[in-house]
Amino acid sequence: MTSNENADGLEQLEALCKKICHILEREHSVLCARNGLIGRGVDELELLHNEKDSELERLELLARNVDFAECAKVVPFRAREVRDSVERCKNLQSRNHQLFGRIVSAQRRITALLRDPGDDISVYDRGGRKRDYLGAVRSAQA
Repeated sequence: MTSNENADGLEQLEALCKKICHILEREHSVLCARNGLIGRGVDELELLHNEKDSELERLELLARNVDFAECAKVVPFRAREVRDSVERCKNLQSRNHQLFGRIVSAQRRITALLRDPGDDISVYDRGGRKRDYLGAVRSAQA
């Protein structure tokens, strides 16, 4: 791969990382503003997840075609910028994952407080599969 192709690949990678970061920021806003797991927040989160997954697949494919070692030699500053963009995406994804986990945990605690200890709570997930969330709560308390 020529240095020109690598430079173009770096530009594409950085642009894609910026797009993914923008999606992650929107996801964070939904999680914070509407609790993200109720009402319209669920639908918006699903759309954002689909968009994010699609862009992450594109990022993986593009990253396979760029010779980072060569880029670091030829254009070290640009290679560092792209590396920083990728790192920012990772940090935003980690932040959103932690927030999502805290929301789910809080909702489980609320559900546990609102029901009788003998009640079984079974709900259906988006795929129509029955989930027993009570078992997860019991095992966490044991």
